[in-house]
Amino acid sequence: MKMIAHWLPAAFCAALSVIALSAETGRDSGAWRPAFYCFLPMCFVFLALATSRMQREMDDLRRQVAELQQKKPS
Repeated sequence: MKMIAHWLPAAFCAALSVIALSAETGRDSGAWRPAFYCFLPMCFVFLALATSRMQREMDDLRRQVAELQQKKPS
């Protein structure tokens, strides 16, 4: 699941773009535009969540490395 979580924002953006492009090539009533613009910020939310989770994991690993270095006898 962790491997998929990093690609979820890109997959969501790609799916949203494909839906928008396919709706635009057909008979364009313009009804897809509000949904597209309303869901567009979700791309950034998903990306921010994935980045935040990775940053938290890196901070935890740095803390653990620092603790191990302090425990290491000279």
